Amino acid sequence: MLRHGESVANVDGLIVSAVGPRALVEVGLTERGREQVRAAAREAVRYGLGAGTVVLTSDFARARQTAEEFCAELGAGEPRVDERLRERGFGTHDEGPATAYELVWADDLARRDGANEVESVREVAARASAVLLEADALAEQAPVVLVAHGDVLQIMLAVGEGMDPYEHRSVPHLGNAELRRVGPGRDPHAGAPFHGTAPTAAGTSDESDRG
Repeated sequence: MLRHGESVANVDGLIVSAVGPRALVEVGLTERGREQVRAAAREAVRYGLGAGTVVLTSDFARARQTAEEFCAELGAGEPRVDERLRERGFGTHDEGPATAYELVWADDLARRDGANEVESVREVAARASAVLLEADALAEQAPVVLVAHGDVLQIMLAVGEGMDPYEHRSVPHLGNAELRRVGPGRDPHAGAPFHGTAPTAAGTSDESDRG
């Protein structure tokens, strides 16, 4: 998997997660972000990725541009868009400060689904796991890279490790344009003792490069 490079939203310290012109067109990569992605592609060659690699990407501009830069540098074909790789929906936090991520993650640990209209970990894990299963089938023929966003990939990594996906923040932080291999787990409920809905919010500050 590959997280998108540095985006305009990262630099501005904003959350951009709602489906619309901002996420799909306007909020793309910075020039630094594009160079990060090209460097990631050069690193990927050392791991055996090349022209035959299949790249699946979120349709959000920052991820799509990442996938395009990555494929161009690798000499691979055009990336395939999969809307299930979209950013997690951050509800009423959208277009607000990135410091709100910490509030969301505190709710995740407490399993407070539905606070501030945020897409639940359970929902993200379900769509991410479905993509992983389809990627497994593709990977029988060629290497596969999934390009997406911080929380989606952290949750996917937790699922891959057979962890409770609500504890995704215990997975080492995935930086901008960082490549990482996902583990063999595919059950979004593995290791999860409870996935019910509970009361509302709580939390504090953030890492500026999320999203």
